[in-house]
Amino acid sequence: MLHGMDPDQARQAEWRRGTLPPGNLGWRKANEICDQAALIADAARPYRSAEPGAVDVDIDLSGGRRLIGTVSPVYGNRLVSVTYSKLDGRHLLQPWIPLLALLAHAAGRDWSAISIGRPRRGTTPRVEIMNRPAESALELLADLVAMYDEGRREPLPLPVKTSYAWADARHGHGDPERAAGFRWKTNNYPGEDQEPAYELAFGKGTWLTHLVGRGLDAYACRLWLPMLRALE
Repeated sequence: MLHGMDPDQARQAEWRRGTLPPGNLGWRKANEICDQAALIADAARPYRSAEPGAVDVDIDLSGGRRLIGTVSPVYGNRLVSVTYSKLDGRHLLQPWIPLLALLAHAAGRDWSAISIGRPRRGTTPRVEIMNRPAESALELLADLVAMYDEGRREPLPLPVKTSYAWADARHGHGDPERAAGFRWKTNNYPGEDQEPAYELAFGKGTWLTHLVGRGLDAYACRLWLPMLRALE
């Protein structure tokens, strides 16, 4: 649909793939998915109206480090990330990092990043727009690289969903420990405490307080707060 396919054609193609439940149950699910996908595609279309291009970046991070690569696709001055998933931290982080690269590479241009996906509730697509942060994009990018280097030496107390919930609560003046606890601890739904990578890194059945003691607050704020403050 993002590339112009008619929604009914997409629905018929998915129905014929044979991966949906049989009969009316599968057809209802196909309609539900198709209708939601069409809403997301419609919401994304205005932001993707410009011809997509690519920007080569070459950024001196100091200390003998350079960031060299290509950011694409870029629609005019915008990065546009679209997903059928419900938007959360990992979806917002995906365009945030290349946005910082663009700002550090060509600071004079009015770059922005748009993330579009399903909302937490309802069907109206969620659209998040990130603009130029108040902090230096170059310094933020260098700090992300520094955290990357730290993470290659030892496991960081930075589980994605848990740390994002912590920082989001900090940003909204809520209770970070309570918000992060819902994401970390397994109750009615599996939490990040049961993911094999985190069990290996921190031990099976690790309490959230253990991550807090290892610096969860500091790392979560470093990673997420600049991005949250840049959201409109």
